Amino acid sequence: MLLPMKALMIFLLCSNMLVWSVLAQGKSPDWSSKSNVVTTVATDKIPSSWFYKAKGYEKALELQKETGADIFIVFTRDVPTDQKGLCEWFQQKSLENNKVKKYLKNYLRVEIPLPANPDCQKLAEQFQVGKCPAVFIVQPKGWKQYCKVFSWDNKKPELIEPEALIDSFRTRSSSWYSMQDSESKQ
Repeated sequence: MLLPMKALMIFLLCSNMLVWSVLAQGKSPDWSSKSNVVTTVATDKIPSSWFYKAKGYEKALELQKETGADIFIVFTRDVPTDQKGLCEWFQQKSLENNKVKKYLKNYLRVEIPLPANPDCQKLAEQFQVGKCPAVFIVQPKGWKQYCKVFSWDNKKPELIEPEALIDSFRTRSSSWYSMQDSESKQ
């Protein structure tokens, strides 16, 4: 009983010292900071076409600095494999769905085919891509969020419905995307 009390006392003392050191510097701690808050996105500067390969991702990153938009990135298999069917299925049934297309218009969209070239491979390693298709949202602060596009219940792939897919994208995106959705419903 004595050991847990001692640990608690040390924790409280250290926490108190940290708060006092911040206050002594004339700063107040920002307990309510939301670091993924994006208040505006320059949608007029977002191209309607997709970026392609690692060079396209680099261009999207540069444009992200200018627009504040999130990047929607999808890794696909470019050669015939057992996963090729899943990539085509996702592209035809999800990315070509009108609701999904409309939702994604305010993202910088990038497709990375694998295996393509060493730069694309390095990018896949950076994102820790396993199976394809692999979808990520990259926020302006650099956060990479994985988006599940298939359900593997019963050991068979099932595409996630477009509305649920959009909800998944929204929850992994910067706050601006949620604000736009709530404003459009009013």
